[in-house]
Amino acid sequence: MSMQFRLPCPAVASPLKRVGPIAAVLMAALVLVTSAASGNYTDPAGDSGAAGDITSVTVAGDKGGGALLFKITGTNLASSEKNVLLLNIDSDANPLSGDLTDGGADYSFVMDDGSYWFDRWDGAHWVEAPRSTVRITGGTTQIMVSINRSEIGNSSDFNFTATTLSLSEIAFDVAPNDGAYNYSFEANGPQIDSVDVQTTPSAGPRAGKRFVVLPVGLKLPPDGRTATTPVLPESYSCTAKLGAKQLAGSGTGGCTVTIPKKKARGKRLTVQLTVVYQGVTKVVPLTFKVT
Repeated sequence: MSMQFRLPCPAVASPLKRVGPIAAVLMAALVLVTSAASGNYTDPAGDSGAAGDITSVTVAGDKGGGALLFKITGTNLASSEKNVLLLNIDSDANPLSGDLTDGGADYSFVMDDGSYWFDRWDGAHWVEAPRSTVRITGGTTQIMVSINRSEIGNSSDFNFTATTLSLSEIAFDVAPNDGAYNYSFEANGPQIDSVDVQTTPSAGPRAGKRFVVLPVGLKLPPDGRTATTPVLPESYSCTAKLGAKQLAGSGTGGCTVTIPKKKARGKRLTVQLTVVYQGVTKVVPLTFKVT
């Protein structure tokens, strides 16, 4: 992803609270959102040089009220005026619109040790954005950004990146390393549009033989990735029935089943494939005819 590092005009800075517990207002609209119901995004540690090192980002949202909470975790985050943290939001999940030099970003936060800036892309320039719902707090190991989606284009799903930048050493850490993360209010994490599946044998289940179901790629909204390797689930599992009879699974995730030899031909094998990725669980129903 092409990226242009921007420093905002000091005239539009707002105070960033560095000490004390997060204000209750940040969590009021998210009180019903559990830690398990959120997008959980990781980034490798130790890849930032002299800049801050991002290790994870958690995003939780309230679909009804529109509140969003970003928790950016790492070390040496926004620790000085020359060591800053950026949060870029591509509000329409389209890297081909917005600021193309910033991966299609439409809104952007920049944070240092005492202030933050919040800007929007007006089609040609970055300008100051409304911030009546914005609250930012934290320390050098975790920064929390709260905003209502009404101030980021009322998005139902969006892409985002978090970036640290050292102006002294010209070092940075971009999370993720390629493309952008995706968040959907409906999924409370990345939107998984579909799952590509490979079976062995490829022609389908056969009586008296083993049958394997394997997820080989997740289809996500466009995110500007340059790598051609498929996005794989972090884990997966299967349950299978032959007609009304439950079949025992083996192998990874229980996704290998042995089809009975007798009275199986012509029957329907149903498989519930469950994939887990960045805090989201998606169940994919699959149906096969035994030959």
